[in-house]
This record gives sequence, structure tokens and C-alpha cells, in this order.
Amino acid sequence: MLIDSTRKLEEICRDIKNSGAPLAFDTEFVSERRYRPALFLVQIGVVSSEYSVEAIVDPLKLDLTPFLDLIADEKVEKILHSGSQDLQILWDRFGCPSHNVFDTQIAAAFLGFGNQISYVELARKVCGAPVLSKDFQYSDWAARPLSEAQLEYAIADVRYLPAMHAHLRDNLTIRGRLEWVQTEFRRAEEKAREKTAPDDLYKKLNISRLSRRQLGNLREMAIVRDEIARSLDKPPSFILPDLALAQLAKQPPRDMAAMRASRGVPSGAMEWGNEFVAATKRALQLKHDELPETSNGDRPDAAVDNIAVLLGIVAGQRADEQEIARNYLAPREQLLALASWCVKRAIQSTPAPNVPILSGWREEILGGELLELLDGKLTIGIDPQTNAVHVLPRP
Repeated sequence: MLIDSTRKLEEICRDIKNSGAPLAFDTEFVSERRYRPALFLVQIGVVSSEYSVEAIVDPLKLDLTPFLDLIADEKVEKILHSGSQDLQILWDRFGCPSHNVFDTQIAAAFLGFGNQISYVELARKVCGAPVLSKDFQYSDWAARPLSEAQLEYAIADVRYLPAMHAHLRDNLTIRGRLEWVQTEFRRAEEKAREKTAPDDLYKKLNISRLSRRQLGNLREMAIVRDEIARSLDKPPSFILPDLALAQLAKQPPRDMAAMRASRGVPSGAMEWGNEFVAATKRALQLKHDELPETSNGDRPDAAVDNIAVLLGIVAGQRADEQEIARNYLAPREQLLALASWCVKRAIQSTPAPNVPILSGWREEILGGELLELLDGKLTIGIDPQTNAVHVLPRP
């Protein structure tokens, strides 16, 4: 079913809400040559004993408000797969917050399916679905009219979500892990609404080997570039390439002639040359304590790296035993935080870092054991027959 009128969408969304069934959805969008991805298609699906529907919504021909109201409704459960970009697009484009989300890729990571299983593979393993076509993976979704083949390809992306949701939810409940994974769902909802502060835009670039003064130049110009890109709905690199921006940070132009002569600056960027020159002049007025900090003098601590590797061996073993993707059980940055704390506490007493691995279900499975290992109460051994890692009391 193709929905291309607001009235029809209102009827469908009203029926979905009244049914009480979870709403499966996916989107087709295009991000190339744009500041923000543009939404060109929304696929929805509901399967229950009392109400079922499969439909494709054309956002170019109607008002999406009824659908967005469902996404924001905390009483309606939403099912998607690897949906971080979908949620972010709805927030960026429409200011629509997502609530009560069930991401089948995240759920699968807590049931032994690996960290980032694809929709196609999970549908095959859970639902016995045939291998789904990828012929229209890079289709031009902005073109109209859409072909029947395109519509069939698009609707297949939600067809198996309700069955996958039921299977995964039941198994998570049986294994006592539903609350664990719901924490990750909420984190994904919050992450979709995160914004990079203008003053932090420069951190997305290569900032190695830049002095604090040069970082100040880069920060001011990155803010200007982003403002221009947003106003034109173009990628920031379209306004001025990253390498050219870094070069201007090292050798800030004093005037238009100097910018024109700067290496790597395309002629098209000169349209906004005065704005970049003004940005470097503002940076020049910054006091030393107003400049960004540099980490150029920081060297990786070999002891921290070695301890983190050791903790990672134990974390990997426990993740395998529990059939949980290690990325969710013990991300590397948390292991590094623990390792860094271990090294620092040898110099002065300091409390353990406030990281998720040391609280809740993660602490029960792994965190407490890692603390005992760092305290020297446990040792690591390897079974010569199975190569399994064993953590044993220190003799």
C-alpha cells in the first residue's frame, strides 16, 4: 500500500495506535551533497492478531505529523533495525524525539548474534527469510514515480521486523536480559538527539601537531564553515575541504589575497573568503587561556595499554560465555579508564572511575572480577587443551 495523502496517513496511524501493537518502521534517505540527510520514504508495518498493515509513506506528498506523533508516543513501541540514523534524521529534520524503541540489531547483540548483524542475516536466522535482494540498495529514492520493484524492495525492510521483535523479546525475557537491553535502547534514543556544540566542531578534524593558537584558528573557521554549510544545505567540505581548513589554521590569511594564495583553497571557496578571514582575526584576539587545549605533548602510556589488553582478554572471555557482544559488555574506552586509574592510584589514592562496567549487570558479570584482578587477588591462566582463559584466585 502506498500512502500519498495526509488523510490516509492519519487513518492508518490512528488504527495502529488503537491496535496497541508495535510499529515496525524504516526510512530511505539520501545524505550525499547535503548538510542533513533528506528523507524520501518511510516504510511501516504492524502485525497482530487483530490488526495488520504494510505500507509505504511518501513524505514528499503529505504531512508526516501523524507518523511523527507515533514515534514520539511513549505508549507505542517502535521496532527498527540498526536505527540510529533513522532516529537522528527524524530529530534533525522534524524535531521528533523517539521513545519506546526496540532495535533488533542491539537486541541480537545480547543473544549471541554478534555486534552488528545485518537485517538480512537476522531475518534469515530468526524467520527463515529468503536472501533479500540488494539490487536497489543505492536506488535514487528522490525520483518519482517509484517503480513496483523499488516499492517491494523498500517494504521488505520492515516485513520481518515484527517476527524478529517477538522472537528476540521472548528470548531476552527468558534469559533475564530485557532490562539490560532496554538501557541500550534508551541510550540510542538519547544519542539520536545529541548535537555537537559549535565550539567542538574542530575536534572532528585532524588536530594533531597544531599549536593552541592554530587550534583557535581552526575552531573559529570550523564554526563559520558549519554555519555557511547549514544555510545552504551542503556538506561542510563542499564549502571548504578539511585539508584546506587545516592549512589555513596553520597559516591564517590576513586578507583575501592571502587566502587566495593559500594552498588547497578552491576558487569556489573564495565566495566566503571574507568570512574566513574575519574568523582568523577573531581568533587572533583570543587570550591564551581562551584557546583550545592541545594534547600534542601527551604520549600513550605503555603501562595503561598493557593493563587494558589484559582486562580485554578477560572481557572477551566473559562476553563469549554470556553470548553478549563485547562492545556492549566492555567497550575499550571503559577498559582504558580502568587501566589508567590503576596506574594513577599507585601514585596517589583515587576512587575508581564512574564507568558503566562497574555498575548494574555489567559489574555482576565482569566489573567486580576486573577490580579483583587489578587488586592482585586474581590471576589469569590459559587451559593448554582448550585455550580458554581462566581467572583464578591468586595462590
